[in-house]
Amino acid sequence: MSDGPARAAQFRMDIASLQSSVADANSAYLKSSLLRSTRDDVIELALVRALGLFEEFVGDLFFLALQGRLGQEVVPIMAANTDQEASLIVAGVDASADSRYVNWLPFKERVMPRAKRLLVSAQPFGRLAYRTSERNSLGELALVRNRIAHDSPVARRKFEDLARSKGYPSARAADYLGSTRGVDAEISLALVQLQLIADGLAAPSEAGSRTYLSSEGPFSADMTAPPGDYECVRNNHATSLSDYGHLGNCRDCPRPQACANCGQRPKAESTWTRLA
Repeated sequence: MSDGPARAAQFRMDIASLQSSVADANSAYLKSSLLRSTRDDVIELALVRALGLFEEFVGDLFFLALQGRLGQEVVPIMAANTDQEASLIVAGVDASADSRYVNWLPFKERVMPRAKRLLVSAQPFGRLAYRTSERNSLGELALVRNRIAHDSPVARRKFEDLARSKGYPSARAADYLGSTRGVDAEISLALVQLQLIADGLAAPSEAGSRTYLSSEGPFSADMTAPPGDYECVRNNHATSLSDYGHLGNCRDCPRPQACANCGQRPKAESTWTRLA
């Protein structure tokens, strides 16, 4: 039994409320009954609120994981009985903590080190370890949120670099969030992306999380890979891992030639994709 889906459902309701607010503000603006500056304020505040809610969600999920309440695949290394105990455990292992508050973003820098130390195989947060699309999305949204929250030179520069890379205007964050990718505005895509990530993290099984998360990237031969079945990209040879480890070079791939002078071989060159 997992409490994860129920917590994700609560987050989904919160996101739906923000989606309605953005839609109402945009509709009123198009009808000329709302100033553009006011519409833009709503869009920016929606992103700030969404990331705040996502941080709360990740923190709650982490505490549930430490209490063994996320299903059989999520095993705490140091178990807690209550949220208060879980909070103390996280604070105790967080060597970078510089205040009494625990932050959950940026995800890679804040969540993953804690997950690796406190949860077997860092699950369920390790599900994002090999998914660059979700990690990049969270990083980009944090940059936009920082631009809204404060006008420091660093926040402004990073935001402008991001907007420029996408060909978006950067006068203010709302210009970026109002830009469209296909037929959807970035703010709409952001809210949907956060919900999918939440559902993926809260899914009771790693297999179930694939319904919501993007496909994993390829695994090189010397990269630490998670348990599962794999296939060589070059020749479809199959192999499997029962635990985290290196896949190594595919037996059907040509082995790199040893150096004639030193006798050493280059690193294995095979690339693998995880099937299950």
